Amino acid sequence: MPIAISIGGYLVKFTKFFAAAFFLVIFATFASIPARAQTASSAPARATPQGWDASIPLPPGAVLLNSTVPKTGVVYAADFTVPGSYTELVDFYEKALPKAGFDMGPKVAMAARKVYNRSFSRGGSLDSVVITPSSADPSKMNIHFAWSSQTPKK
Repeated sequence: MPIAISIGGYLVKFTKFFAAAFFLVIFATFASIPARAQTASSAPARATPQGWDASIPLPPGAVLLNSTVPKTGVVYAADFTVPGSYTELVDFYEKALPKAGFDMGPKVAMAARKVYNRSFSRGGSLDSVVITPSSADPSKMNIHFAWSSQTPKK
């Protein structure tokens, strides 16, 4: 009989441990549902740099890496990283910039090197976007912007 009691004791301990682990997993799962259920409208706003022209389109998933403000003059600069392919991002900017009301300027695109540079303007200010592969993460691309926050005086 002592062997049966000993095995039964282990079985009871195992069952209690398993039940506790099961309830912890269930609790953790249901506790995180409200966080996952956030809609896009309640999600935090994307970080943009100081002086950012909000009409310049950013692709989904763009994350601000760094930015500079002009010490003199009016030209700001910012770098973003974004998931996606070179072709997807070039297509995005070729469509989104005119749709946002910008006039398209000269373009340099080297698909073999995954480099794209497009000038764009509106209201007398000349801006540019440069897309290059990310050296830190091959699944992402870097986007560099240079823009003016105000129209140059004539």
